[in-house]
Order: sequence, then structure tokens, then C-alpha cells
Amino acid sequence: MPRLFALACASALAAAALPCPALASGVTRAQVLEAIRVFEANATGGASPGRAAEAADAVAKASNTILKFAVESDDVVVDLGPNAVTWCDVRKGIADMPHSGERGLLLAAYLSGCVKAQLASGGQDANPFEGWVAMLRLYRAIKVREGVTIPEAEALLSRQMDGTLRDYAAAALARSTEALRKAYGGKP
Repeated sequence: MPRLFALACASALAAAALPCPALASGVTRAQVLEAIRVFEANATGGASPGRAAEAADAVAKASNTILKFAVESDDVVVDLGPNAVTWCDVRKGIADMPHSGERGLLLAAYLSGCVKAQLASGGQDANPFEGWVAMLRLYRAIKVREGVTIPEAEALLSRQMDGTLRDYAAAALARSTEALRKAYGGKP
């Protein structure tokens, strides 16, 4: 995957926190589903060299749309805590982490997987499993194409390979829920 993809995605994720007049009214379900389709079609970096810049731009725009929907929509709930997004600390950002562009791209893949699964099921589910599956699909492509290894993604990949990823996702959700209860109060 050309480095341009990772940098474009990291830029899109950083810019997502800024006001965007074009998306000020919110992202619709149809728009996010199209963004997920575009992201999945272009994120692996398989575009021809002549189309690489266009594909990177499409990934950046799609990532921004997916992030905006995941954060703002009442239709989905996405766990962005340290138990679910182990490869980056979304509170601190990823700019100073090794392979920050790839980590940002993996975050966008995670969000797309979470959002897509919840929209397909018609209900909210903060379980990170579907997001992890989408992230790991992209991670394997990045690893092969770029030779990039991200230890936190490797740990999840190992769990996927030995069949324990789904149970680990349920445990991660329970840890996140308990951390939120401790931080904000609520029923045990």
C-alpha cells in the first residue's frame, strides 16, 4: 500500500474533529454505507500507480464520513476505549506512534466494520468484534504490502487465528462497560 494511503487517512481522521460545513447537517445512513463501500474498495492500496492519488483521496473522504457518522449518529454505538482500540489511544492521538498512518487507517477500518454490522443488524452493539474483523482484514493487506507489523494488531490476529477473538471481544466489551461505570457511576 503506498504510504500516500496511510497519510491521507491519518489526515482525514485528524481533520474530522474540525467543523466541516459540507457535513454539518450530519451523515445519512446511505452516505455512510457508500463511504464504507468506497473505503473497502480503495483502502488496501491496490490501485494502479496512475490512480493512487485518486484512491487515497477517496479513502480520506470515506474515512472522514465514517468517523463523523460513528461519532454523531444515534443509530450506532462504537467503543473507542483502550479495551477496543488497542492499537491507538484515541484520547492522545496517534501522530507520535510508530506507523501512525497505518494505525489511523486501521481505526477507520474498525469504525467501518462496527458501523456496517450495526446498520445491517438494525441495533446498537458496542461489541468490537465486527470492527476487529474489518480492521484485521486490512491489517493483513498492509502487513503483506508494506511489511508493517503493529504488535497490538498482531495480538488480535493471533486470537482470530486460534478462534478466541469473539470471546475476547465480549470480554473487552465487559471491561469497557465496567470502566465506564466506575468513571461515571451507574448500576453494577
